[in-house]
Amino acid sequence: MAFYLSALQHCPYLPDQEELLVLSDPREKIGGMEYDQLLQKGFRRNGPVAYRPMCPQCDACISVRIPVADFQPSRSQRRTWARNRDVRLCEQNPRWDAAHARLFASYQRWRHPGGGMDEQADRLYREMIVETGGVDARLLVFEQDGRPLVVALVDVLRSGVSAVYTFYTPDLPQHGLGIFTILRQIEWTREQGLPYLYLGYWVANSRKMDYKKRFRPLEGFVAGDWRLLPEACKRE
Repeated sequence: MAFYLSALQHCPYLPDQEELLVLSDPREKIGGMEYDQLLQKGFRRNGPVAYRPMCPQCDACISVRIPVADFQPSRSQRRTWARNRDVRLCEQNPRWDAAHARLFASYQRWRHPGGGMDEQADRLYREMIVETGGVDARLLVFEQDGRPLVVALVDVLRSGVSAVYTFYTPDLPQHGLGIFTILRQIEWTREQGLPYLYLGYWVANSRKMDYKKRFRPLEGFVAGDWRLLPEACKRE
């Protein structure tokens, strides 16, 4: 596969840092076997493109995964699970869905106001959710009384399940839908007989990423190898 470097741009996680990405050629379809190998080397997928940070002055982005057989929920996570016990999970193939597109747009307006993503929600929904390249992707749709509350795009690979992108209604903050979705994805990964749930990148000093360290044990891809992250092993 051919790879390219992106232009330097502002880091979305750390102030005063610049982001540089290694990108796969968008004209080349990524197969499941190829992407599985890239995922284990710290890459992620966005639409048809695989990418990994290669920032010139920073290595804070750490690809993380949960060994699902060893995961034990905390007391707070058990309460979140119980709070959402009436939410139903439906599995679908990635496709255009008007209700999902509206939920995606609502989520962007809530989480990224004025950042550009809310203004281009329809195009981004197609690029990020509908276009999956050659990877075995699924939509995990969480519904309550027939209403979609959460849509999670995941890739199913030989080494595990990769959580690509999740969007949910901002109307129920007390339900902890983001945390519940990860808990259910852990369970779903176990049901598939796969060993890991990959959560993307964790940045230790980023408030946006802080929630990931609450899922323990947590492994990170550091210095070319997967290892237990000691920062994420301490019970709070």
